[in-house]
Amino acid sequence: MKKVFLAVGLACMMAISGCSSGNSNSQQSNNSNSESTDEVTGDVTDLDKPSQDNTDKEVEKPVENVVLVGDTITTDSMEIVINKVELTYDVLPDDTSGFYTHYPADSGYVYIDLDVDVKNVQKQDLMCDEILKAKADYNDGFEYTGMAIVDDSSKGFTYSNISSISPLATRGMHYIFSCPQEVEETDYPLFLTISPNGTTETYKLVIR
Repeated sequence: MKKVFLAVGLACMMAISGCSSGNSNSQQSNNSNSESTDEVTGDVTDLDKPSQDNTDKEVEKPVENVVLVGDTITTDSMEIVINKVELTYDVLPDDTSGFYTHYPADSGYVYIDLDVDVKNVQKQDLMCDEILKAKADYNDGFEYTGMAIVDDSSKGFTYSNISSISPLATRGMHYIFSCPQEVEETDYPLFLTISPNGTTETYKLVIR
């Protein structure tokens, strides 16, 4: 009889121990789930925060200035004098007394001719294809890019990519824009945007 009671007692003790262990494992599992949830919440919160670097950055925008014929554009490396701007069907050099090269417009087209003098104020040679970029805007959005040519005393004009300006020397240049003939025949707005190399500033030259 005593053996029966001992067996029953042992069975009850094992049952109580199993319940206690189950509760402990359940509590540990709940704690682990809670910690995981906290970690995920923290990560999401960090992702939602705006980057301080992005908010502090300011985009540097070009500064536009209005210039007229006769004005001088000055940078750290050059001085650019605007001599004249005109529409022409043939771009001619200053001296046409002998042999010279010139740029006649194709049929149905006209040139905008921007005539400038460029002085090199730096101590190194200045390549003529690194002076500026120029763009013509016709009737609020029709854009044409200028091509640089350089005055040459022996043949009229020469190419900008093989020409340079010595320190403190001045050389004449033209920026020519091939446009449809309509540009010359109408009165719609027309202007040039001049962007010298080495600066963020731009210059607007209104033709009409």
